[in-house]
Amino acid sequence: MVAGDQSDPVDVLIIGGGPGGYVAALRAAQLGRSVTLVERKRVGGLCLNEGCIPSKQLARFAAVFASVKAFAGEGMPALAGPPDMAAFQKARAAAVNTLVGGVESLLKSAKVTVVSGEARFVGRTRVCVQTGEDAVRFFDFKDVVLATGGDPIPWAGAPFDGERVVEASRALEWDRVPESLLVVGGDYIAVELAVAYARLGARVAMAAPGERMLPAFDTDLSAAAQRGATQAGVDVRVNAQSESPDGYERVVISLGREPRLTALDLGAAGIRAPFSPDAQMRIDRHVFAIGDVTAGVPLAHRAMMQGRVAGDVLGGKNSAFDSRAMPQVVFAEPEIATVGAGEGHVARFPLAALGRAIIEAKATAGFAKLVFDGEGGPLIGAHLAGPRATDLIAEMALAIEMGATAEDLALTVHAHPTFAEAALEAAEVALGRPIHVRPKPVAR
Repeated sequence: MVAGDQSDPVDVLIIGGGPGGYVAALRAAQLGRSVTLVERKRVGGLCLNEGCIPSKQLARFAAVFASVKAFAGEGMPALAGPPDMAAFQKARAAAVNTLVGGVESLLKSAKVTVVSGEARFVGRTRVCVQTGEDAVRFFDFKDVVLATGGDPIPWAGAPFDGERVVEASRALEWDRVPESLLVVGGDYIAVELAVAYARLGARVAMAAPGERMLPAFDTDLSAAAQRGATQAGVDVRVNAQSESPDGYERVVISLGREPRLTALDLGAAGIRAPFSPDAQMRIDRHVFAIGDVTAGVPLAHRAMMQGRVAGDVLGGKNSAFDSRAMPQVVFAEPEIATVGAGEGHVARFPLAALGRAIIEAKATAGFAKLVFDGEGGPLIGAHLAGPRATDLIAEMALAIEMGATAEDLALTVHAHPTFAEAALEAAEVALGRPIHVRPKPVAR
């Protein structure tokens, strides 16, 4: 049944229920706005259902599998048999369903109305939502937030076929480890998948189109990531512009994402893309854009923060988005994390000088590299390689936000023995008074 042009008035309409969209919905609702959220699949978006959560679960599964084999020489019995991917998939689905259910519960408690369907503009303040094969609903909104996410960029070398040649998220659904795998791309998603499947026993080649893996990261981090991937068994090939997919059982394409905007019919609302929202996430007086539809690195935590800002502004609060301390992380071998600037007064501390790293022998190749605004100035960047780097980068981001100096970090007691001590130790290197590495001679 077609609803015709009868329309429902809504206060705030959010199109897209991913990490940016649902956070914006919850924050705006907390601040008193009446919110309607339109999602074409499941709330949580790509991140929760097909990306961040499943991929990190695969990374952990592969890391534990590899670690147990490595500990066979330290008294732990060796594993018997290959990894059980069918059991892994059951655990993955259960974790995703738990998190989706949690988000759905939060939205319900906040009295956010969730509409399932595909949205498109039919006027400047009107949206049509296809809720079924022959069913539509119309909504007239006061404010709208565009949070539709992105689609994978295809590869000219082989089109997606959904079976052998797939986008990265589909590679998280396999119920067995392929014998051979080609990963095309050099971003963090490509690195994570390549390392995970190599650890699980696949013969993996990685074709990075640029001069190095992780081209957006600090060069030392890129080098550490490449060394780690190689040690994990990945055949890393850089400057691989014309790699052939022949000879591989499976091919994964991870060349980035582009905004998913075509289905919205933006022209009907007089909205132009690409989007470069202001600090309040506005692209027009009553139109906001957040997440992967905006210019910048497609990160779930970036989308969440943008969602918080948009929700605050919709609720009448004075809020602004600042990306200067936006962390980026890679769950591979080793873990990689970066935030802030790459150039300035650099202090580096090797994890090989940490007691905790000696306990976890493979960690000794890692490092903490801190960047300060001149000697004695505030921290402006941090680049970490090693275990728990993806967690430890939060301290560095906080230090940048608060304007902490090397002296501040050095005076902050860090528990021993932990990897977090690397921050204190690197700060003491910056101050010229390190304890656990030899100080460099003072130039005269």
